[in-house]
Amino acid sequence: MEAETQEAPARRTNIRLRLSKRQEQPPASVFVVGTLFSGSTLIGRDMTTRIRRAHYVGELNNFTQFPKLSHPTSGRRCGPCSLLGRQCRHFTDALRERVTYDDILGMHGQFARSLGASVIIDGSKYVAWLRHAVEQRSADPGNRTQVAVIATVRNPFAFAISHRNRTGEPLWRGAEIWRDTYVDAIRTVNTFGLPLLTVRYEDYMADPERALERLSAFLHLPLDPEPDNTRLHDTGGNWSSFVPYVGKEQLAEFIESLDGPGREEAEKFVAQARAYWQDGKPVEDTRWHRSLNPGEANAILSAPGLADVASLLGYNVAEIVHKAVRRRG
Repeated sequence: MEAETQEAPARRTNIRLRLSKRQEQPPASVFVVGTLFSGSTLIGRDMTTRIRRAHYVGELNNFTQFPKLSHPTSGRRCGPCSLLGRQCRHFTDALRERVTYDDILGMHGQFARSLGASVIIDGSKYVAWLRHAVEQRSADPGNRTQVAVIATVRNPFAFAISHRNRTGEPLWRGAEIWRDTYVDAIRTVNTFGLPLLTVRYEDYMADPERALERLSAFLHLPLDPEPDNTRLHDTGGNWSSFVPYVGKEQLAEFIESLDGPGREEAEKFVAQARAYWQDGKPVEDTRWHRSLNPGEANAILSAPGLADVASLLGYNVAEIVHKAVRRRG
């Protein structure tokens, strides 16, 4: 009995030490990789509002103005707070001057402390940004930050069509960009031995609850039954992705209030998508259905290796072609 009494304080001390050590561990860093139009911002914000202690912080490559991988007129402040007309206490001018792309994981740590998060989700999407961060960690033997990757994917036909509509470039060019992006992502993840979860945009829109369950399990964090939109603080992203959170009228008013190149670019970016805005989230991504003739579909499929990469990412290529091609008669 006396021995048990003496052991109790020591046991409590060990528990306190373990808890203290756990609290001192750096937050996990999760990098989203993929192309434009893959739903990364929408999925990231859903993770913030539903997965406890996970926070999507948006396109930090733009926030830090990473050379050759950043946009000069967007992504330098908190998008949700700007749209709501409030000052963000997390994405501040002081923080922007202090953080750097030469310490990406350190920047994640600062956001984690400010946002009260244990997992920071970086939506920069560029594979080169991911490599830059992992190489920084490798150069610091004492850095024990856990790094994982979420690949957001929209099927190559839908991407090539959106890319053509936005840029005017031919379908085959969009197909090659899609292929090269995911080949680079898969190669990089395997080279560094990083955990990977692939989220197909079509699947997410068809059943977001199931996708969020997969994402919460991947992040080892609990999924809340209801969303909390007050958690949203992030930078950059597709303008249209704000609609489900602030409403289409408020977004339209905000874009109209912009000046100069920022306004011009925002209007150009939403020109194709504005007709599809609705205050709720779309149930299914079907805009690309029955939108191609056989020759156009063949131009996409002719990109060497595209069908193989699509299969690796879980797509049934024959099914996609069937949905994309207009029926005769």
